[in-house]
Amino acid sequence: MARKVILDVDTGGDDAIAIMTAALCPDLEVVGICTTWGNLPIENTTENTLRVVQLLGMDIPVARGASQAMVKTLFPGRLHNPYTPDFVMDENGNRIGYHDPYLPIPAATIKESDLCAVEFYIKALTESAEKITLIPVGPLTNLALAMRAKPSICEKIEQIVIMGGGHTQRNDTASAEFNIWCDPEAAQVVLTSGCDITIVPLDATHRTALTMDHARRFTEMRTPVGDLTAKLIEERITAYQLLQPANSTGELSTPIHDALAVCAVIDPSVLTEVLYTRVNVDMSGGYADGATIVDTREKQDQPKNCHFALDADIDKFADMLVNYLGRFGG
Repeated sequence: MARKVILDVDTGGDDAIAIMTAALCPDLEVVGICTTWGNLPIENTTENTLRVVQLLGMDIPVARGASQAMVKTLFPGRLHNPYTPDFVMDENGNRIGYHDPYLPIPAATIKESDLCAVEFYIKALTESAEKITLIPVGPLTNLALAMRAKPSICEKIEQIVIMGGGHTQRNDTASAEFNIWCDPEAAQVVLTSGCDITIVPLDATHRTALTMDHARRFTEMRTPVGDLTAKLIEERITAYQLLQPANSTGELSTPIHDALAVCAVIDPSVLTEVLYTRVNVDMSGGYADGATIVDTREKQDQPKNCHFALDADIDKFADMLVNYLGRFGG
């Protein structure tokens, strides 16, 4: 029987690849997709998610979620913590960034759910006869709000696999990864929920950065899904070289963060080094705001609360993407 999952996305390029991978994997049943702010405003992330679902031709509910953090925006000083810009203008005045405002596929004609993301979480989890795995790959605002609104939903969660955080790697600030930095309080709510949690952080996603050679494997599929995947990888490689080079060897590459979290649900062995430990989130508002504090001490003074991935198998990851995305139209 296929494993039921709910995705929580801020689509975005790597989110789009994650959605397509999950939807096309026969071992997963995508019960629904919640959208959140993050890579782009909520209007864009919802439209982009609808575009991907429409491209796939699948009947998957899309529930619009939060447009801002739970409490962070109430403290204006926190918003000025220096962070890495997500786009630049080239010499011709063209915007080059990790995520274009809209995906380069037809505008959505399908409609979003009448339920907001928090309502969708609560309804789907309480009414399901079996437990559901959650794959949040953006800020954790929706899930934290749902947990606060109805704590009993945690009993119906099989596992939460989060893309976010970093131990030796950061991106948005010198201390923090983007998804956790966006809403530190939400992340701490989820991490202290008592659920079975795996974190797929930058430490692992940067070990599975894809190259132009990988992009060509998707182009060779000659399908709309393959073409979109290849284009997104190529655009992200260009953006990363300008904004944040991801490979110290000089080879042109880009992490596809969110898709690795999906692949970790399908086959956990894609994560090759995983630490069971205590992780907390800094909510101080200072330079460490949003940092994931990974306790690596032998003797810890708080109970362990998650599995934290430190490495991953790039060859297996790439092969999984080719396998599942290659099923489109088959």
